[in-house]
Amino acid sequence: MLKKVISLVCITIVVLVLGMVVTTPSEAAFNRWVSEKHNINSEIDGNCLNGKSQIRFSSSHFKNAGVFASQEQKFEDPDGGEIIIRTLGVFGQLIEMENSKLWEVLN
Repeated sequence: MLKKVISLVCITIVVLVLGMVVTTPSEAAFNRWVSEKHNINSEIDGNCLNGKSQIRFSSSHFKNAGVFASQEQKFEDPDGGEIIIRTLGVFGQLIEMENSKLWEVLN
């Protein structure tokens, strides 16, 4: 009986991890999501439109850890302010995150 339970737990963990690996969002999926959610349209030269206001792409960091992926994008508005968008992708879902201990651990 104990062997069956251990086998079932192991199989469940393997299936769960495989599901996470297969459904990890790509960098292109992150970029599409940020563009749609924040209404940011980027040009090749780094200039972007946030709705009707002009912003400038500053930097980006993408990490694919296999079972999840994360991306941080930074933009500058005309007044010199910084817009930071942090996104976590797991099980095919994209979740916007704040700067927190969890974000620091994952990145």
